[in-house]
Amino acid sequence: MTKTPIKELAETIKLFEAVKWVSSGEPEPLPHGEYMIPWVKFELAKSELGWRTLEFLAWAVSDVSRAGEDLLLMPTSPPPYLNTPGAVLAFVIEYRVDSLSDSERMRKTAAFLRDWHEKYWPASIPRRRRSSLPLNI
Repeated sequence: MTKTPIKELAETIKLFEAVKWVSSGEPEPLPHGEYMIPWVKFELAKSELGWRTLEFLAWAVSDVSRAGEDLLLMPTSPPPYLNTPGAVLAFVIEYRVDSLSDSERMRKTAAFLRDWHEKYWPASIPRRRRSSLPLNI
């Protein structure tokens, strides 16, 4: 079975070591010809690597958005009275597609992010972690 574009994006986000968990929502038809916006939600480790992952993803999503894709990265959290403050901050990437048939555009975005993870992410990893990564020779 072929993965949906949102599942491909979620798997791409999982490539980052600091990502603790990922969930996603598919675009679903709603009444009056509208549909639920597809999304990927994830939590990051509270560490230098987590901060650098957020910085990298913020750059990547902004860059893809500047190129014309309607992508948005934002923080999310339940209200403090319903949770343990300091333990529930997560991030969401929403893909605001024009129609449910925009799956090829979403697949290309996931492919760009995978490519950038391979090409540019190693330069963002803290030095003490970089030495433990396999070399691509």
